[in-house]
Amino acid sequence: AQTMLPPGQNTMDGPPQDISGGLFFDVMSHAQAFADVTNDEGAAKFNTQLMAQVRTLDAEVEVEKATPVEIEIIDAVVRKETLLAVGDGIGTKEHVEYVIKLSRGLLLKTLGKRYSELQQFHQILLDHKLMNKLTCPPFPEKQTFRDGWYKFDATDTNSNFIRSRKVSLDTYLKRLFEENPTLYHEPCVIAFFGIEEFELRAAEEVSAAAAKKANQHNPIASLEPTTKPNLSGLYDV
Repeated sequence: AQTMLPPGQNTMDGPPQDISGGLFFDVMSHAQAFADVTNDEGAAKFNTQLMAQVRTLDAEVEVEKATPVEIEIIDAVVRKETLLAVGDGIGTKEHVEYVIKLSRGLLLKTLGKRYSELQQFHQILLDHKLMNKLTCPPFPEKQTFRDGWYKFDATDTNSNFIRSRKVSLDTYLKRLFEENPTLYHEPCVIAFFGIEEFELRAAEEVSAAAAKKANQHNPIASLEPTTKPNLSGLYDV
């Protein structure tokens, strides 16, 4: 006689498997892994920490909007550097530096950077994936051939070439910080421009803004004690 099998099972499957035991242990394991947030006390603590993070992120956004970093190239100057050549003694070489002004609120920083240094900085941002290569502002290309090259002086800050490069670099830096308003928090950016004070002040502002939001969320915690001691040193109630 032919044995009748349950629907969906054939003779090659063997006897039906009892999965209830494995499922039970999976559920219990999951419950144990999240025990710290599934009970009332854990859930309250988790929600408190989550809301604190949300308030901090909101505070960061508000701070960046209220006090953005502004940057511009205000001048181009000639610098001399000392060179040591074997057999020729000490010599000097001139190069052009672009004077950069950064400001954030009342904080101000000015420094000089060469074209090559700014080009390396752009590459560092790409290498650290701090910018999208496809959408980031393009770095001004280095021009190899110039009109009237035989009359060109690489250190003539009044030349059309230097003035054009100054404008191009200024446009690049402005776009860079406008499109990436939190870029100045990155360690490599802080080190390159020497803007440690900017980061410190921003951290203080974010902390104060987050605390203010927390007090608004829980106004009772921000109330000052209203009882005052009487002449005997006891508190009136």
